Amino acid sequence: MSDERRAGNVAEVPDSGPLCLTGRIRVEVAGEIVADTDDVALCRCGHSANKPFCDGSHRRVGFDDPGAIQGGRLVPGGEEPAPDEPVLIVCAANGPLLVRGPLTVAASDGGTSQGTKGALCRCGSSSTKPFCDGSHRETGFEAG
Repeated sequence: MSDERRAGNVAEVPDSGPLCLTGRIRVEVAGEIVADTDDVALCRCGHSANKPFCDGSHRRVGFDDPGAIQGGRLVPGGEEPAPDEPVLIVCAANGPLLVRGPLTVAASDGGTSQGTKGALCRCGSSSTKPFCDGSHRETGFEAG
């Protein structure tokens, strides 16, 4: 990983693996902070028994994704956040991971997207991985 990717809050998107976040990360489920950490792996295949966290199910189910930015992006939102501000990842009920705060999404192919707002896929079915395209509604994805 380059020094540029190490700075700030980063979501690494590996080939066929979980979303690996580093920096100042807070994860919220149903209005409760369930993680306040500097390193966490979140499920993006949709099969973890411990959602939103990865439990290795991507290997069992044969999750196949090149880890590239295939569409979508994060967008800037309002005031420019301080570089050391935490990012809040809100787990939408039966939906995506909502980004609220500064984050760089860094794909395994070298592509990046930076911003403070966006929706990341956690059902495994989006055609714009790692970003959400609404496929969770069609697949019946369920998670808090």
